[in-house]
Amino acid sequence: MTVPRGVSVSPETSLSEDDLRGIVWQVWTAYLHCTPEVEGSPELMPDTADVTASVGVAGAWNGLAVIRCGLPAAGQIAGAMLDIDPVGANADDCADALGELVNILAGNVKSLLPKPSHLSLPQVVVGRAKIVWPGTTPLHSLRVTQNDEPAVLTILRGDVRD
Repeated sequence: MTVPRGVSVSPETSLSEDDLRGIVWQVWTAYLHCTPEVEGSPELMPDTADVTASVGVAGAWNGLAVIRCGLPAAGQIAGAMLDIDPVGANADDCADALGELVNILAGNVKSLLPKPSHLSLPQVVVGRAKIVWPGTTPLHSLRVTQNDEPAVLTILRGDVRD
């Protein structure tokens, strides 16, 4: 990891679970036009979720924002974001919507992180695949339920190496 001169890298962040809950509530109500149920999730979404979308954060703080869900939840998200019938949402619709959603969430999270930090482009995998992020540790994980369909948002911190 390359760090700009004069920037200290710390695994600590001022991002609390309450901050993350607030971000989720704001994003879901503004972009998905619904009020989600948000609860702490002691376990991560299974490694074989139907859709996984992530955005990397690099700079003074390193990590990822990851959202994972099943196809029904992805269809609902695509339906709300793209103004289409959720049942008719195809894989491309789901990928586009989840990629944009995680990008919006990561942008809001980034605003609470040490500066300078920069976002990567979203990466989305549609289909059951075991996806892992070596060198990371879960910082926060929330289960977000919309119309009885759960999605899990996880913030992963990049492990600091001396």
